[in-house]
Amino acid sequence: MDEILHGADGTSIKCGVIGEIGCSWPLTESERKVLQATAHAQAQLGCPVIIHPGRSSRAPFQIIRILQEAGADISKTVMSHLDRTILDKKELLEFAQLGCYLEYDLFGTELLHYQLGPDIDMPDDNKRIRRVRLLVEEGYEDRILVAHDIHTKTRLMKYGGHGYSHILTNVVPKMLLRGITENVLDKILIENPKQWLTFR
Repeated sequence: MDEILHGADGTSIKCGVIGEIGCSWPLTESERKVLQATAHAQAQLGCPVIIHPGRSSRAPFQIIRILQEAGADISKTVMSHLDRTILDKKELLEFAQLGCYLEYDLFGTELLHYQLGPDIDMPDDNKRIRRVRLLVEEGYEDRILVAHDIHTKTRLMKYGGHGYSHILTNVVPKMLLRGITENVLDKILIENPKQWLTFR
């Protein structure tokens, strides 16, 4: 909590979010304790939280339940990597009802074989856009976040990747073509991140 209240690594630069809290599947006991501690810290500080769920569609449900039971503010919590975690539409809409932010953050990642989950058919960007549109159509436009999870240099344009501009350059025009309005995109790209990152 000191890094949020006073600054990180001896500086006055304060952390603005708790996370990304990494979870595996099945969840380990130490991960459960970290989630509970995260909830307690968030309850005291009013800060945003972001979660990396394990690679099972049941993982996000379990994580949210643990956070809720420990007193977390689910409305200030992001569940990331939903594009590789909850693939079933009905299950996604059931999860959306829990009230956290729903993050599709693997834009630009298009794989035939997903090494970390060989049984997962990683969606491409077109499928991600369809899922985002589904969530919009079902009334969850205020809970959607998007990103492209760039974590290796091969994802950068310099090394042949799609780079940090991919969402604005390629994804947004396709979203507009698929009927997601500019007003909704402003929510997804500007208002929702702003609301999530604002401390209570």
